[in-house]
Amino acid sequence: MSTRVALGFDVGGTTIKAGVVAWDGIDASIVATCQHVTETLRSPDGLIAWIAQQCERWQSEYPAVEAVGIGFPACIEWDSGIVAHPPNIPWWPNQPFPLRTELSKRLSLPVMLDNDANVAAHAECLLGYGRQWPWFLFVTLGTGVGGAIVADGRIFRGERGFAGELGHVIINACAPLRSPAFRTGVLEEYVGRAAIIERVQALLAEDPTSVLHGVALDVDAIGRAAEAGDRSARRALEDVGRMLALGLASALALLGLERVVVGGGISQLPSLFYEHVCALLRQHALPAIAERVTVVRSMVGPDAGILGAALLALGVQKENLQ
Repeated sequence: MSTRVALGFDVGGTTIKAGVVAWDGIDASIVATCQHVTETLRSPDGLIAWIAQQCERWQSEYPAVEAVGIGFPACIEWDSGIVAHPPNIPWWPNQPFPLRTELSKRLSLPVMLDNDANVAAHAECLLGYGRQWPWFLFVTLGTGVGGAIVADGRIFRGERGFAGELGHVIINACAPLRSPAFRTGVLEEYVGRAAIIERVQALLAEDPTSVLHGVALDVDAIGRAAEAGDRSARRALEDVGRMLALGLASALALLGLERVVVGGGISQLPSLFYEHVCALLRQHALPAIAERVTVVRSMVGPDAGILGAALLALGVQKENLQ
């Protein structure tokens, strides 16, 4: 089988990652990449213009490019490609926006658009744990918390394409009402990059011995400190892990799944975080699920969004490989 080439764009609340992906029928590789800060684009038109510029540049360098795939952090109508209310992109308009249609007007290639967690899970299906597990819940940890349901080797999108939004499972019914109301007490408010950093900042006020004082706080630094035994770093990861375990327990009970694969921009947290989440999940999950529950880091890694978006654009599905 000849090598096929597509472009993959992984739009995140903090960073957009993009790449040129080559697929040989068995495996995929990224042959060129770039990144851009999401905040600087400031509007859908800015995003579309940047994507179009990248596509034009890469098409001139890689004439074999067939299609463009985009993972976007929002509810996306699968049939229409309409984006609704991305919670972690503040400058996006509140009304539904026909992103796939507008991209198709600017690009000379076929365009596929899906939720960012779905495209990352698609890569995991084809290149990672999906090669051995046909059923699992895929979780993305980054600016927010995303989710995708893998059912018999395919992404389950629900009635219109909105299934899998794990970050919006309500885990605190007593949380003060906030605006917008749909963000009140949801998992994403307690788990993710901002939640980890905020929890550490609160703990540092009572821990003058922490190595994190005077450090530019990011999740990598917190993870390293936790591995080294820093009390505040470990406590923060334990607190965040507990909330994640509660959300996962509800999701697994609803879906009847037993395996969780974690990807996303901050998925490289130390193994002690995953061990803690798994131990708590075994306590809170239904007993029939708890005895077999598994929580692992993505086998594909942080490039899953780029790879999955490109493979989706090429129409590669798991059954094509059998």
